[in-house]
Amino acid sequence: MRKRCDIPHSASHFQKSLIIASWLLTFLFTGTAFAQENRTITGIVRDVTGEPLIGASVIQKGTNNGVITDVDGNFTLTVPADATLSIAYMGYATREINLAKRKKQGDLKITLSEDTQQLKEVVVTAMGIKKDTKRVGYAISTISADELVKAGAPNFASAMYGKAPGVRITQTQGGSAGAVSINVRGLTSITGNNQPLIILDGVPIRNGGTGKSTDFAEFGNDGQIRSNGLVDINPEDIESLSILKGASATALYGSEAANGAVVITSKRAKSGKLTVDFNAQVMANLPAYLPKVQTVYGPGTYNTAYSDYEKQTGGFYQRTLNGQSYKSLRSTTLSFGPKYDGSEVLYWDGKMRPYQALTDNPWKELFRTGWTQTYNLAISQGTETTSNRFSYTFMDEIPNALTGSFTKHNFKLTGSYQLAKPLKLEYSLNYIVQNVEDRPQTSLNLYSGFGNMFSTFLDIPYLKQSYVTSLGYRNTFVGGNATLTPEESWAYDPSYATGVNNMLWNMYHHHSDETENRLIGMIRPTWQITNWLSLRAQVSTDITDVKQTLKYESEQPNSLYDPNGSFQSINRRYDIVYGDVMLNFNYNINRFDIAATVGWTGRYENMNNIRVSTNGGLVTENWFDLNASRYTPSSTLQRMELLKTGYMGTLSLGWDNYLFLELTGRQERSSTLKDQSFFYPSTNLSFLFTQAFHMPSWWNYGKLRLSYGIVGNAPETYTANIVYEQGSDNGFTWNTIPSSWGNADIRPEKKYEYEIGLESKFLNNRLGIDISYYNNRVKDQILSTPQPSTSGVKNVLMNVGEVANHGWDISISATPILTRDFRWDLTANYGVYKNKVVKLADGVPYLEILNSGGSGIKIQAVEGQPMGDIYAQVPQVNENGEYLVSDKGLYLNQTELQKVGNINPAGVGGLFNSFSYKNVFLDFSIDFRIGGDVINEMNQYATAVGLTPESLKYRDTEHGGLSYYYPGDNNSSGIPVQVDPSTGAGPNGEIIYHDGIILPGVVASTGERNTRIIPAGYYYNTTYNWGTEAEQLTYRHSVFDNSYVKLRELTIGYQFPEKMISKLGLGRLSVSVFGRNLFYFYKALKNYDAESSVGTSWANQATVGSSTTATRSFGVSLRASF
Repeated sequence: MRKRCDIPHSASHFQKSLIIASWLLTFLFTGTAFAQENRTITGIVRDVTGEPLIGASVIQKGTNNGVITDVDGNFTLTVPADATLSIAYMGYATREINLAKRKKQGDLKITLSEDTQQLKEVVVTAMGIKKDTKRVGYAISTISADELVKAGAPNFASAMYGKAPGVRITQTQGGSAGAVSINVRGLTSITGNNQPLIILDGVPIRNGGTGKSTDFAEFGNDGQIRSNGLVDINPEDIESLSILKGASATALYGSEAANGAVVITSKRAKSGKLTVDFNAQVMANLPAYLPKVQTVYGPGTYNTAYSDYEKQTGGFYQRTLNGQSYKSLRSTTLSFGPKYDGSEVLYWDGKMRPYQALTDNPWKELFRTGWTQTYNLAISQGTETTSNRFSYTFMDEIPNALTGSFTKHNFKLTGSYQLAKPLKLEYSLNYIVQNVEDRPQTSLNLYSGFGNMFSTFLDIPYLKQSYVTSLGYRNTFVGGNATLTPEESWAYDPSYATGVNNMLWNMYHHHSDETENRLIGMIRPTWQITNWLSLRAQVSTDITDVKQTLKYESEQPNSLYDPNGSFQSINRRYDIVYGDVMLNFNYNINRFDIAATVGWTGRYENMNNIRVSTNGGLVTENWFDLNASRYTPSSTLQRMELLKTGYMGTLSLGWDNYLFLELTGRQERSSTLKDQSFFYPSTNLSFLFTQAFHMPSWWNYGKLRLSYGIVGNAPETYTANIVYEQGSDNGFTWNTIPSSWGNADIRPEKKYEYEIGLESKFLNNRLGIDISYYNNRVKDQILSTPQPSTSGVKNVLMNVGEVANHGWDISISATPILTRDFRWDLTANYGVYKNKVVKLADGVPYLEILNSGGSGIKIQAVEGQPMGDIYAQVPQVNENGEYLVSDKGLYLNQTELQKVGNINPAGVGGLFNSFSYKNVFLDFSIDFRIGGDVINEMNQYATAVGLTPESLKYRDTEHGGLSYYYPGDNNSSGIPVQVDPSTGAGPNGEIIYHDGIILPGVVASTGERNTRIIPAGYYYNTTYNWGTEAEQLTYRHSVFDNSYVKLRELTIGYQFPEKMISKLGLGRLSVSVFGRNLFYFYKALKNYDAESSVGTSWANQATVGSSTTATRSFGVSLRASF
């Protein structure tokens, strides 16, 4: 006998977090008890020529206590007597002065020397090449390590919201087990990949996507939320993150980076003593932004389908139980039933109970508060010849779903070793092992299917107790399926419980256990042949191995039914081996400098996915083994192999440290395409006009950028080779010709892009601005092109389409306030872009990207129009623009679908603020989206059955409904007659209804104004339904503007003074509380979360719903260094 699963709770995690929070707060307030002796220091800061440095910062080390020098270089600062002062100025080496060791008293006279290393602000560009920013002639956005970890983001991409212009982040729900997509400067491919390349320490790694059956993560997917590769990278191990946007920036990656590249550099040890860093955070994830449901009406149908009993009782249904009649409710997922009135009705548990809404938020019974705990320990030490940093991060998450767990162990080693004076060896090793039990389901799908809808009259706590019998099988109702425990059966069929019933069974009795092991390793020797010539080589690997078992328990006893239940074993493997060799030349001749690189790259990828499963059920109940299969077990194999090689070169010329020109080129070949190679060139120019000309002293830095490049977007592997498909079952093998063929001559899509930019810094670098304009055309779009019927195939993939994009990226940084105790840093960015489908295949006016709702709504790429137009049925209109109405009082639809929206936002951006007062700091970030529509199928179908608050309109007089009766109470075919709301009955005693609506328009057959009344329930069910109809049905009301402004992150913390913590052997200690996804300042999408999407493809993200709950998170963090 099997026991019913108990629903887990998270009380223990709450208690743990309270203990941690209490400890931190105690430490915080007791720490302030240390007394400090203060003194006032005055001084002057000059350069080596004796000129005063205006705006140099003088700060007490380890605190935010500081000032800036005045116009004469003077400063005054009050600090403890034994404090250490840190004096810094842009372009000069920072000095530190320990007041306790200072022998001479009086005013400080400080001289700063120019720091040539500091003047070179270095960024990591394509192929891991480090460059001084002044030499870079294209746009790069950088995000610091602190910004990635302050607010408890589960992965680095989630922390990027609103922090880089022109970069849009979309995170699927599901916590740490969900996926994240990054979109740089809009959409470049109509049907292909739109994700950027992810580079870790100079090496491309596996990312992939979710939502397509060919994606690595989706193989064997059982309808649960999946993740992609980038979420495995630990934010705690990231030193810096750069986003390469334009074609010139990424051309060295060839056909991999038409969508930009995210370049991640890992933390490494710095020279000095052994350092230990420890970070801990606990976070509560509360379900948030769930759709609201109306609490006025319960289960039932609208009055055109009423029985006589329903007519007399206002929608109640008569049932017979044990020979006795009872007032009850229909078994339906429709919620057009009687208004809640508290009267006694027969419930499906066989008992009488008050007819009233049981909850105003039924979702709270289907989700719980999730908890995430993350602990990181890093040990690092560096010397003149070696450096090593080892990091271990443990994450444990209880998801918002009622079942499941997620754990991840992340081990990271980075280091270098100077083998000899000219030979240096760098290495890194990242091992990730994670276990996911029962991935979150797409729970909100309950409101995306008519058979799964549930109302506020569903007693979910009771259903949780009774959906499974005492023997462990699915429960049924009297007169339903045969059962071994008839005494436990429900009194009647509760149709509106079906969806939740299925969800509970799937959560507690469909078991998924998934273990992923991933190894990312790199070794990179560099030989400094001479001062101006070096040779660098590297070999890396990215190996992912996933083992998953799916165990579906038997729903019904084998003694009464054919065997059921199932067992699956899935093994996914993805290997990447990468290598490159580069010879680097760098030489200066007086005012002229030249740098060049020539190299070779090779990348081998191999994927093997295997699935074996039982067939026909389990002959022995709940024996999860292939030997329990009723028939011969079935198997599926998916394989992919790819070798891509390329030769590359760069030439960089500089003149007098203010004018720089760079040329690059890559010649590439792929094993899965026809024997041909592809060339990707680029050029960029950088001009530092503040260096070339005498500028005002307040204008510290100014640079003009100009770049042009060609970069590719590789087709999906094997698209050139699709000729036939093979299948087998029970020992038989067959071949079939698919409806769409590949094309041996297919080639990568190519993006041709130019970019112009301006960078400037003012007022001692306290104000900065970066503006970029880009314009690109992506040619050779890979599209499925219709073929003549005589060819024997419907479509063939061809390079025929073209897409154009242009836009602006704007970023502003400022330090509006900088005083002794207070500092305010501000960063704002905005990206706006527009695109257009320039052309498709000859004779093809549009391409269907998404077909949903039984062809009732589509996303199409239409020649001459922006990509991502949304099309739906709309009413016919006459010459005066008036809607045409049928004789039944319903709108007549146009034959063809019409444009009702577009998925692309007009712009995205963000605002980041950082405040510090003495040792207290506060940071918050806001991100926003302007424009861009979404398809809300959840709203469509929930309104069709009367569940949404929107569907209350017209349901009664209070909500604007008209009063009417059916002559002779002939509800099914009678024509309603409107009456005054105060009328008690019709002329022949007919029942009066108050839920009427007259659609504005003109009757098509007569040309007269429409006066036909229809019931509100009938209106909603015919308007917001599924599919296409000649009358009324439309999805246009469920296409919504998705603009929003959101408080994404908020952090408040305290940095303990250096003097206090040094007595404890600590070098740094801070505590903070933080929140994520706190609230929307503005949200155009009412009643739904603006980010409730599934999958990483742009078409998937255009649909709201079919996800799980969003979260609002609160956490506490401790960071310490020893």
